[in-house]
Amino acid sequence: MSPDQEMACEPVVTVYITNYNYAEYIEQAIESVLSQTFRRYEILIIDDGSTDGSRDIIKRYIGRPNVRVIFQQNKGLNASSNIAVRAAHGKYVMRLDADDYLDENAMLVMVNKMESESDLALVFSDYYYVDKNGNVTGQERRHDFKDGVTLLDQPAHGACTLVRRDCLLEVGSYNTAFTCQDGWDLWLKMTERFKVGNVNLPLFYYRHHGKNLTTDSERILRTRAEIVKAHAENVTPRQFRCIAVLPVRGRAVDPSSQVESILGGRKLVNWTIDEVLKVSQIEEVIVTTPDDELSSYLKETYGDALILCHRDPQDALENTSFDQAVIQALDFRQTTFTPDAIVDLTVDTPFRSSFYIEKAINTMRVHGVDVVLGVMPEDDMFYHHDGTGLKPIGNNSHVSELRLEREYIYRQSGGLTVMKWGHFVEKKGLLDGQVGHCVLTQRAAMRVRNTFEFRMACAALDENER
Repeated sequence: MSPDQEMACEPVVTVYITNYNYAEYIEQAIESVLSQTFRRYEILIIDDGSTDGSRDIIKRYIGRPNVRVIFQQNKGLNASSNIAVRAAHGKYVMRLDADDYLDENAMLVMVNKMESESDLALVFSDYYYVDKNGNVTGQERRHDFKDGVTLLDQPAHGACTLVRRDCLLEVGSYNTAFTCQDGWDLWLKMTERFKVGNVNLPLFYYRHHGKNLTTDSERILRTRAEIVKAHAENVTPRQFRCIAVLPVRGRAVDPSSQVESILGGRKLVNWTIDEVLKVSQIEEVIVTTPDDELSSYLKETYGDALILCHRDPQDALENTSFDQAVIQALDFRQTTFTPDAIVDLTVDTPFRSSFYIEKAINTMRVHGVDVVLGVMPEDDMFYHHDGTGLKPIGNNSHVSELRLEREYIYRQSGGLTVMKWGHFVEKKGLLDGQVGHCVLTQRAAMRVRNTFEFRMACAALDENER
């Protein structure tokens, strides 16, 4: 069959390109589809109310075989995606962002994968990073999802992923309640019902140019928290009951402690307690401390909203683990209900708001893991000593442009740990079993343990309020 005859057949793939003011890149995105070695496709170009000249470029493709164009007032990414899914004629659909572009064999490889494994609902690939001029700056290598992945908490890229259209319709397509979804909502909906897979070949070019949605980390993380919460309520619709334990050394054993320093009109300890009390899944909040003055202040401020547990000063010395304090606090409880999870929180992380705590709890509900840790991804250079000298570890552009997902490094941050009750009782605080993660921003992970860090927190608060 000739290429022209293939194009005349019913399309197997619908590639939809969503564009809003990407006149600089839209032509390359469209041409990358037209150059595919797999020919049984259609292109649906949706311009979402651009004002930068994009329409003039897109108009040049009107009338081309298997190309359809929609000009609309701005509706947003998810609404535009739903329009595309409804209008698609293909068995499979793929979103291509207007600032990215495909390898010429992208469709061929992914369609072959889907056709050879009929139980797959979604297939994604590795990809290249490119700068605004199209220069390759790195390569993302994902895990092998066929053999090496048992915890599906690292989603496919939102774009350039091939999805069975009937499966996408079955899960309700895209949820327009989320202003940005970053692939997370679709990923959770698909993995809850269907099998997914990937190919470890870089098949598209993901452009970093400073205007990407993914540069707005706070907005992305808040939206992900909303998505995880919505899915948690579907997975475990019953009430998920938690106890929070806050071990506090206080100035009685640590004169440099900042827990009673005033930050933004409140004592540092109040920042954490106020946020914990907002989390509906947390039914009891236990503060364990050897500091009697601090206990009196908390009793006067919060009354019966807190359970105050006296901690032996010898168990609260510097470099003493919090694990024993948590166990002691739980033994101190007067209530008899068995919680689903224990939330262990430090009180020196003032900007870790309630939504991070909720997200960590909901991550446990969605993925069924034993432990969830607050973390931050690390991009700095790390080394280990192998006996002959320092050797670099992890992913860093100074070591290699190939970013291997299995070598990502995360730092436990934000003083946030959630453990299943049964796991905690059995392991007494040991962080083994299956461990999930909740990513925090740098600000949310900021700790205040000395006067220098307190001044840094004051500066961060001032900057945020400007």
